[in-house]
Amino acid sequence: MAKSLYFTAAETGVGTRAIAQTCIEKLLERYPNLGVFRAFTNGSIEADEPFLSLLEGVGLSAERDIAWGTTRQAYVANEETAMIELVKRYTDYAAKHDAIFIVGLLDSDPIYPGILARTGRAVANLGTTVVPVISGSLRSMAEVSTAAHLTVKEISQEHAPVGALIVSDAPAELVQAPLSDEHHRGAIIAFAEGVQRELSPASTEVLVAAMEQESHVVTPLSFTAGLIERARADRQRIVLPESTDDRVLTAAAELLQREVADIILLGDASDVARRADELGLDLSKATVISPEDPELLEKYATKFAQLRAKKGLSYEQALEKVKDISYFGTMMVYMGDADGMVSGAAHTTAHTIVPSFQTIKTKPDVDLVSSCFLMLMEDRVYVYADCAVTPNPTPAELASIAISSAESAQAFGVEPRIAMLSYSTGTSGKGPSVDAVIEATKIAKERRPDLLIEGPIQYDAAVNPAVAQKKMPDSPVAGKATVFVFPDLNAGNIGYKAVQRSSGAVAVGPVLQGLNKPVNDLSRGALVEDIVNTVAITAIQAQITAQAQA
Repeated sequence: MAKSLYFTAAETGVGTRAIAQTCIEKLLERYPNLGVFRAFTNGSIEADEPFLSLLEGVGLSAERDIAWGTTRQAYVANEETAMIELVKRYTDYAAKHDAIFIVGLLDSDPIYPGILARTGRAVANLGTTVVPVISGSLRSMAEVSTAAHLTVKEISQEHAPVGALIVSDAPAELVQAPLSDEHHRGAIIAFAEGVQRELSPASTEVLVAAMEQESHVVTPLSFTAGLIERARADRQRIVLPESTDDRVLTAAAELLQREVADIILLGDASDVARRADELGLDLSKATVISPEDPELLEKYATKFAQLRAKKGLSYEQALEKVKDISYFGTMMVYMGDADGMVSGAAHTTAHTIVPSFQTIKTKPDVDLVSSCFLMLMEDRVYVYADCAVTPNPTPAELASIAISSAESAQAFGVEPRIAMLSYSTGTSGKGPSVDAVIEATKIAKERRPDLLIEGPIQYDAAVNPAVAQKKMPDSPVAGKATVFVFPDLNAGNIGYKAVQRSSGAVAVGPVLQGLNKPVNDLSRGALVEDIVNTVAITAIQAQITAQAQA
């Protein structure tokens, strides 16, 4: 991922153009492949003269059409839609550079009420750090300190990490001595009054440190942007069987345009081309394969009959099975003609995943196929399991779900701290279901002593440090859990939907885990962005599978 910082005025008249130019020039010395990206243009890009001037000053005018996210007007009109567009365009732009100087508010931009909070949300969603600029003109040291404190506080409340703060026209004493940490989180870069084109070696290092600072905040948008970035770093071949669904075609076009994966569509090539033309989609880079291709049908039916021979399946019966698009697509994955499959937009979960149970099957060290949901909270990611596949797991199966879920968490950048959920914490409750969780925890710890696993534990003790201190004060998991294993499907499905609908969390999944090769199911109500994200997840799983088999 490219290193980055978000440079923005916190108020009007702070001399951002000259300061930004100076900062960019200094950063170019350290990062020759530096990109300059405007988060929100003030109107059309053609009318954004201050930003175009910055681009021209560093020789990046050729990138003017891709080096911006959305308009400030669009952001005010519909923040959610504009933010999605911003993150998408930034992710695509950042892939071309080693470091990015993101331009927020400039002096020429209007300052609306709540603009710092909006800036903070943008910074958090872009997964970067912010360097705001305030004015020291006509302010005493105490007044500068107060302005700095309030600026940082308002931005930080939106989970945005502040890497440094710039004071323009700073009082002389500030140029010589920075503000104390009790007033400001991060270092100060002070420009003396009237001097906007000089950056001392010490201030340059502060700026570089802000660029290098890693954000540990994970918003739903920054998480999905990370999925896209990882997927396209090593493109995989993902088959999408449901080419008659417009959402699938639209997602395929976006995936191809953004170079996330190599897409295989099942269907009639002329039908796909005609519908793509009607929808205004470019699917020219997609591979379209007919599920009626006689050679492929024979190839897949022969192999499927061999795999199911002990079940008494004949070649003729196998041939009828593989004519079904889910079986056809799954056999493509099994035989290495595709690296993964995503389906379910127009079919049931069983229709999508049962073929994989019969062919791809589980990894050698895994007892069963299970599922997890990636729960994208406001500023972090949790893993919930099993919420979609296993109705009444035995203690051994529950242990297997916990281990698979920990591996899924690691695969998607979440440090696994596993809570084996129950209505009891420690020895506070008794009963058969508590005993089952106790046994599952014991088995999981024996199989994977390297993992942090706690159980039985109640949900509040698993996530809330204050409750954890009272109920399980010495646990390395309590109050800090990231992977939540529900005792059965009933509890898991209720739990993830309750959190999703009451907290506004984004539930990504179900992600199937434990298979030899990745196949994932979609909700029949899936949006285009859900399909894009699931393909990215499947591609990452395929990368991990390939690495493990290398």
